[in-house]
Amino acid sequence: MKHLAPTSQLLMRSLPLLQLSNSIVIINPPADLFCRELLDAGINNLSVLSSNYYIYQYIKENSKENTLNIEFTSKFITKGNNRADLAIVYLPKEKPFRDYLLSRSLGTLGPAGKVWLVGENRAGIKSAAKQLTKISASVVSKLDSARHCSLLETQFNNASRSALESQLQAHSKAQPGFNLHFNQKDWNFTTLPGVFSYAKLDPASRMLLKNLEEQPVSGHILDFACGSGVLGICASSLQPDIRLDLLDVSAMALASTEINLKQAGLAADTTQLLASDAYSEVKNRYSAIISNPPFHRDTRQTLEVSEALIHQAPLHLKAKGELRLVANRHLPYLALFEQAFRQVKILSSDRYFHVIQGKYPIIYRT
Repeated sequence: MKHLAPTSQLLMRSLPLLQLSNSIVIINPPADLFCRELLDAGINNLSVLSSNYYIYQYIKENSKENTLNIEFTSKFITKGNNRADLAIVYLPKEKPFRDYLLSRSLGTLGPAGKVWLVGENRAGIKSAAKQLTKISASVVSKLDSARHCSLLETQFNNASRSALESQLQAHSKAQPGFNLHFNQKDWNFTTLPGVFSYAKLDPASRMLLKNLEEQPVSGHILDFACGSGVLGICASSLQPDIRLDLLDVSAMALASTEINLKQAGLAADTTQLLASDAYSEVKNRYSAIISNPPFHRDTRQTLEVSEALIHQAPLHLKAKGELRLVANRHLPYLALFEQAFRQVKILSSDRYFHVIQGKYPIIYRT
């Protein structure tokens, strides 16, 4: 079962129990073939809800010959009156996102539905058991453990259902966020659970914003890995006639950005949101690409996204276009820039971060 994540391998040990379920919804799955395994085992009444575009595309592509109801979503609600008798929630590393998913799982379940929470020990499954008990107001049982993972089960009682429904209604009206003074204006940004730098502005983005205020970008701009949209939205206030595209792999990030675009009063005809795995859905060429790119995926450090951002940038920039990003100083991005651009500069720097600019993509060399 090398094609399965450790959490999915643990779930497969409970295949006989899964085959007894009339309807299953899987929430926040990894990029593996677990859904394909269930379909091959004759479990057909299966729904999948993912907020990660890469994972959504991976599962969809690897199940295309089967009938699979899969959605890329930030809401984690099944369509129509379809309600499952089992919701399988894969534990995310961020606690606010964990609580959001567990609360949202209520809306996918029928009256007697159960919740399975599966996660790795290093992702905090042991502490999640306490929160699951609190949310469900019911007994939480450990069904299985192996491969440094645990599988927990609970069932929402009537009291916890009513309380959760009230919390979800209140949560939808009052989201956490942060305030920012930029370009002689006070801004308010909303962030949703699962979005980078939840409820605060991170210091690296703050550095890049300061640099953009000193040296603005113009024309058609792409905010790559936009998160809450703070970089693109603020940058667009510095120059007239800017067109702004904002890209992220996360539906939670895109939902946050959509809220913030409306709060900023940006016109719909000058902005575009893109669900994309790196540049997979990008069709335009830009005057500038700006980014505070991620260097973690789940609990591990990886430069996959940043390497794709830099290496492929020349394919998506105009002849005199630029890529400007902020990054931790220890990350090896300068060498990657020098392979992709004829002119590379460090525009600002401190003990922890620096802003790198690459201009004149090498793809245009004659």
